[in-house]
Amino acid sequence: MINSDQQNKLNELCTIFLEENSKLNLSAFRTQENCFIGNIMDCVAVVDAPEFKKIMEGESIKILDIGTGGGFPLLPLAILYPNSKLIGLDSVQKKVDAVKRITEKLSLSNVDVISGRTEELGRDENHREKYDIVTARALAPLNTLLEYASAFVAPNGLVIAWKSLNIDKEIKDSLMARAELSCQLEKSFEYNLGEKWGKRQLLIFRKRAPLNKKYPREVGIPKKKPLI
Repeated sequence: MINSDQQNKLNELCTIFLEENSKLNLSAFRTQENCFIGNIMDCVAVVDAPEFKKIMEGESIKILDIGTGGGFPLLPLAILYPNSKLIGLDSVQKKVDAVKRITEKLSLSNVDVISGRTEELGRDENHREKYDIVTARALAPLNTLLEYASAFVAPNGLVIAWKSLNIDKEIKDSLMARAELSCQLEKSFEYNLGEKWGKRQLLIFRKRAPLNKKYPREVGIPKKKPLI
C-alpha cells in the first residue's frame, strides 16, 4: 500500500523527470498523465508480486537496476523502500548524470547511479553476485538480459524483467540461457494498467547457484551471440 507521503513523492518525481526529459530524451512519455502511468505505475506494479514482497521483508536489501535509463524502476522503488540500497547502472553518462540530478532534487539518500558496461562490472568483485534483486525494464531479450543480470544477483536472489505479454518465442529462446546461468523462471506476474495501457507482465527468475566464472562474456558478445 502506497501512503500519502509516498504518493506525493511519486508525483514530485514525475514533475522533476519531465523537466529533465524536456532537455534530454529519456522517455517517449512527455505528459504528466502518460509519464505517471507509463513509467511510474508500470514500475510500482512489482510491489504486488509475492516473490518481491517476501525479499523486501528482509533487512539491508540491495537492488541493482541495470540499463536504468531515466531512472525507472530505480527511483520509484527508492521512494517506496527508503531503508533499502538501490543502485542504477547505465552505459550512457548523460543518462546517469540526469538521474543523479533527479535524485538530488528528490533528496533520495538511498540511491547511487554509476556509469559502466554490465559485462565489465559483472566481473568486478564489488558488484559480482552482491545484490538481492536485479531489475531490468525495456533492456534486452531474455537470453541476453539474463547473462547481464546473473552476474550481479546473489544465489537465491531474483532477476525481475518488465515485459509485454506476447513474448512466447522470447521465453522459449531463453531456455538455454536459463539453464546455463542457473536462473529458474519462478513466476509470471501479470498486471493491468487499465484503459489504453492494458495488461503487462513481470518475469521473475530465481538464481539457483553461483555463476560460472566464464560469464558474463566480453563486452558486446551477449548481445551479438546470445545463449540459445
